[in-house]
Amino acid sequence: MGASPFPDTAAKHWILSSIIWLTVVDLFGLVLATEFVTPEAFSHFSWLSFSRVRPSHVNGVILAWLTMMYFGALFYMLPRLVGTRGMWSERLGVICAWAWNVMYLLGIIGLLTGHSQGREYGEFIWPIDIALLVIWSANIVNILATVAIRTIRPIYVSVWFFIASPLWLAVDYAIGNVIWRPGHVWGAPSGALGNSLSDAMLNWWYAHNLFGLWLTPMLLALTYYIVPRVTNTPLYSYTLSLISFWGMAFFYTGVGDHHILQSPTPAWLKTIAEVSSWMLLVPVFAFTINILGTMKGNWDRFFTNLPLRFTMTAFFFYFLVNIQGAFEAIQPFNKLTHFTNFVVAHAHLALLGAFTILGMGVIDYIVAQVYAKPLYSRSLSEWQYWLVTVGFTGFFSVLTLAGFQQGFSWQEGIPEVNVLPQLHAYYIARGIFGAMIVLSGIVQIVNIGMTIFTNTAERRRIETLRVAEAMAPPPVAG
Repeated sequence: MGASPFPDTAAKHWILSSIIWLTVVDLFGLVLATEFVTPEAFSHFSWLSFSRVRPSHVNGVILAWLTMMYFGALFYMLPRLVGTRGMWSERLGVICAWAWNVMYLLGIIGLLTGHSQGREYGEFIWPIDIALLVIWSANIVNILATVAIRTIRPIYVSVWFFIASPLWLAVDYAIGNVIWRPGHVWGAPSGALGNSLSDAMLNWWYAHNLFGLWLTPMLLALTYYIVPRVTNTPLYSYTLSLISFWGMAFFYTGVGDHHILQSPTPAWLKTIAEVSSWMLLVPVFAFTINILGTMKGNWDRFFTNLPLRFTMTAFFFYFLVNIQGAFEAIQPFNKLTHFTNFVVAHAHLALLGAFTILGMGVIDYIVAQVYAKPLYSRSLSEWQYWLVTVGFTGFFSVLTLAGFQQGFSWQEGIPEVNVLPQLHAYYIARGIFGAMIVLSGIVQIVNIGMTIFTNTAERRRIETLRVAEAMAPPPVAG
């Protein structure tokens, strides 16, 4: 690999920060898994109580790990797609990365010490919300300014998402966190509508749009970049990519209420949620056909190129989570699975199976490019892949089974208190598989760290030479 002509300083800061946060927030998840098995495990530490660690884990996965990974990938990919020598301001990108780390650290300290707004996916207190939006807006300025000075006039599909998705999320976050009602900033919960039912509807509109207007569009953008680049194949269909973009924009915003179909929300809102959930399959299938068409004739690379393997594994889980989400919008199925571990499994299918596995592959790809040298160890990357894939598959499976057991038991009229002891074995398995996921993140930290601080090109040359010598035929006598 030759030296990269791009500075990539902003990309490096966001990407490397995300790798650290992944293991931190995964450890929060392992604490939660432990408390499901042994509720009193951390009873002597108030800051490790379930009600404090759970929002720290959820906000950490979305806002620390995935968001920093996504922005790092964006800052790497965007200049290459629009023909600029870096972002409009690499320095602004670096400043925002440090500010985001500080912002999230303060937010987590607040949550672990009991300072929360008490709204799911919107627990950060008002000052943190404002800091987040300021940093986010600075990133938007950097993105739009970079596109404005582009030298490649046609806009590639990934750039459509890079422009739109941060704008969508900024609006979604501001409205969803009700930032015009700060309330008691450092004390009682704030940032909620006065009417509890209206607030529940707004909260789930916001929470689902975290997925639909940020996490999912960015998955599409990164996949649309990685697959053609690694396979050296043009994208199968530009038209299908536009269908996936506009379908996502039009149909995802109405999905959120399918999480509260069993509540006294208006019937018209439930209908919108159900119809939107099924119409969402239009852009999902457009994206699916597009990627499969691009992969045609390139499946051998799935086994030889690890970033592509991560990406396509995430692609499969992404397709599955959308099929599952459509069924969740059907009233009888929703009634069966509501308030069960099935919904927990579904959320992890998106956050872990799709977004996290994609992020791991993207990081392995980008780090090798920006440091212009191969990763330290392919074996470690293989271990990382199998640990997270097997760990997640087991995690998802046991929670799905636990959810069905809960749902069918409650339908038969068995009291919840009698159902919970039956879930203990599932929770033990959840903890074991969760530990595998944590370990996969640690393996990646080691691999990336060794890549940065060692001469991996020379190491790879020596390894190749040894393999060649081992495979060489023995000398012929005489």
